[in-house]
Amino acid sequence: MKRFDMRIVFGLVLIGTGALFLLENLGIFHGGIDLMGAAILGGAGLTFLYVYSINRSNWWALIPGTTLLAISLNILIAQLFPALSNIIGGGIILGGIGLSFWIIFLTHRSFWWAIIPAGVLSSLAIVSVLDEIIPGGKTDGLFLVGLGMTFILIALLPGYENNLKWAYIPGGILTLIGILTLPFLNNIFNILWPLAFVGAGGYIIYKNFKN
Repeated sequence: MKRFDMRIVFGLVLIGTGALFLLENLGIFHGGIDLMGAAILGGAGLTFLYVYSINRSNWWALIPGTTLLAISLNILIAQLFPALSNIIGGGIILGGIGLSFWIIFLTHRSFWWAIIPAGVLSSLAIVSVLDEIIPGGKTDGLFLVGLGMTFILIALLPGYENNLKWAYIPGGILTLIGILTLPFLNNIFNILWPLAFVGAGGYIIYKNFKN
């Protein structure tokens, strides 16, 4: 049996691309070029994932693999659901890159450092979506909380004895700052601070009369 020739696939791709360009230029079909680009990027992403699947030491291939797939998915959603893409587009790409680092850590547990970019990118992905959902919402605090929890997760990893306990320090500081800068806590503090002054003044007067 004759071996399948990859040149046939390449020829079919050229024919399909040319047909899409022609339909696009004639105004018969719109968005075909973007969909073709999404397919090419998705195929490239799957190729990188295949490189990783046949040899787990090629962990680096996960980064371009998931990134290209995320970009491909974002293009597809932009064509089919433009309004939804405006909300979650940035989150998909950032989350896709972050996913690669989560997979790197889960498949290579000695690579604890992968948690840092994974946590940062995942936090940015969530914040980018919330920024679109909540008009004028201040999400800086949420990002700091996510970053702080990332370091706390590193400190909690088992099997490293006390080598990663240092991560509690930046984790605790970032988490605390993030919580204190959350919008609803600002409103609470605007009430608590004046009440604290009133309470302190009342206590001083009470002690004076008691004496």
